[in-house]
Amino acid sequence: MQSAFTHFTRAANYYRQACYVQAIQHYLAGLHFDSTQAGVYADLAKTYEMVGYWDGALDCLDIALQLHPNYPPALRRRARIFEEKELYQSLVDEIDLDMEPSHLFLFQHQARKRLGLPFTIKRKSFVLKYDKTIPPNVLWVICQLIEQTHLEVGDIFHCYPQRKISLSVEDTSHQSTTPRSVPRWAAATYNGSIQLTCPVYREPNFGILLTLIRHEWVHLLIDLLTQRQCPTWLDEGLAQIISRPMMRFERQQLQTVRRKGCILSPNELMVPFDKMTANQRRLAYLQSTVIVEYLIKQFGIPQIRELLSKLSSGMSTEMALWKTIGKTMNELIAVC
Repeated sequence: MQSAFTHFTRAANYYRQACYVQAIQHYLAGLHFDSTQAGVYADLAKTYEMVGYWDGALDCLDIALQLHPNYPPALRRRARIFEEKELYQSLVDEIDLDMEPSHLFLFQHQARKRLGLPFTIKRKSFVLKYDKTIPPNVLWVICQLIEQTHLEVGDIFHCYPQRKISLSVEDTSHQSTTPRSVPRWAAATYNGSIQLTCPVYREPNFGILLTLIRHEWVHLLIDLLTQRQCPTWLDEGLAQIISRPMMRFERQQLQTVRRKGCILSPNELMVPFDKMTANQRRLAYLQSTVIVEYLIKQFGIPQIRELLSKLSSGMSTEMALWKTIGKTMNELIAVC
């Protein structure tokens, strides 16, 4: 039992550090000694969820519910994972992906490894740096996802960068507490270039990767369009709603917060989200997404582009909102 406890404790610590593959390994090792804990299976399911391994997560939740029928965390997580699995799969199904790398792509990949060349892929619209542990078939799909995003998100904003965009993709499967380019609370980031994480555990979830790429590409275009004058809530809200639709469980979470009277104020939503606590940040993303979803449905993308244009001229957020849609921030907060 002591061995099981030690592994479960290490797994929980790795999870908090966003080292999900290592956490999975310790959960599985601990379950070898003690397979009677419903809570452990539920936590392992949550960890599988973080790497997009939906089937493994659902299997764990089935076991948890066998051990503890109607166990609330297992029931909640199962409902959430079913929804996530369906949504992310639908995103991939909408794209005509070629899953098999071309012979030329494979040859170039092997040549880089053999000759010790930088692990870099250069395309017309982007340059991708990658960890050598990422399989070529995954890189092949990532390139297609980037190209698709360049076109689709470019069409939304009428913006196609003239320079090649720099991206990097980092395999977090073999990391523990070593420094990484992406904050541990995030799966991707944009700071002039786009950094993605891709834990190569079984088959990477391409729906999640597509969402991450879309999200950061929106930040990139808004940065270009507004000269970095976009308020945080609008920037993040656009990135969220354009990368994927909101899910039912997210709306339910926001409704719960609203009932408790804990909605963030306009001033709080102006603060960079990385300066917030984890709970504040989660709420800020939900509120921003709902507000931007409302703006798009009520006023349309052309008005969003006009709003971004006014912000780029140095106009204040309140004035830009009033001139484009006739609304104040307090009125927008009320839609949350």
